Amino acid sequence: MRRVLRLVVLFAVLAGMLPTAYAAKIGVVLAGSSLVFFQAMIKGIERAADDQHVQLLMRNPSDGTSLDTSNLQLRIIDYLVQQGVAGIVLVPEPLQGKTPVSIPVPLVLVDRDTTDYNGISTVYTDNFGAGKKAALSLVPVLRKGARVAVLRLAPNISSTTERENGFLSIAREEGWDVVVDTYVGYRPRDAEELIAKALSADAGHLDAVFAPAEPIAYGALRVVEARAVGDRPHLVVFDWRPEFMDGLKHGVIYADIVQDPYRMGYRAVEALVGALQGHPPRPKVFVDVVTVTPNNLNDPAIRAVLANYH
Repeated sequence: MRRVLRLVVLFAVLAGMLPTAYAAKIGVVLAGSSLVFFQAMIKGIERAADDQHVQLLMRNPSDGTSLDTSNLQLRIIDYLVQQGVAGIVLVPEPLQGKTPVSIPVPLVLVDRDTTDYNGISTVYTDNFGAGKKAALSLVPVLRKGARVAVLRLAPNISSTTERENGFLSIAREEGWDVVVDTYVGYRPRDAEELIAKALSADAGHLDAVFAPAEPIAYGALRVVEARAVGDRPHLVVFDWRPEFMDGLKHGVIYADIVQDPYRMGYRAVEALVGALQGHPPRPKVFVDVVTVTPNNLNDPAIRAVLANYH
């Protein structure tokens, strides 16, 4: 009799007559959706939601909008809570006003840490270490006194600030001369114009340029590519875009420090669902980066990471 009852319940679940684990609904708020980085993260989030049998309610502002519109993400979070989400995955943009704010559902941060929210876990890159890795890639080709440029994103974004600081820590150790150290913004077109001005304002020959995020990296690639071959600095970029493949193959990009946003998104959802099921996640979960160069483009491990961006 018990066996028959189990079979009846199983049939009812398969037929959609009883609620399944898909009844759980989680919210997702990123910092944008048009950058290739966030598109790859969304793929990881969606795959994890499938594997974990949860529904997603995703509401993302346009890239950079939250930096111009006061507490836009917080208003989106309030909307998701009203829609009954059990928890939220968040790429946090800076808040204005009294912080930290209290959210009535569990919150897992992804891509960057913040003190504006009390997240139960943060899934992200060791950005300081990744910035050091970017600089270390240049050590074989730069001498003491080499002239380098650091193109910064924005002062209130913790992830890129850590990368910039990590790079500069190695620059100081190696005795490089940082002749350009300036903010160029987070909008690709604006960044390209500001990068061109910043690099052309320096009268001497630049030996290297570090671009610590996708929109800056894309702008820097275009600016460096437009220079005569003999006047091109070694360009080290961060994140990935399809255009970077050609840049590497043609030697315009010296090295690319590539994050794995797919895994970040996947593990953030995994951590949140686990917490909802009574399994507290680790406070910090680091996802490794890879250094992509013209010499290792065909390495299977590199190809596997890049495949998540397509």
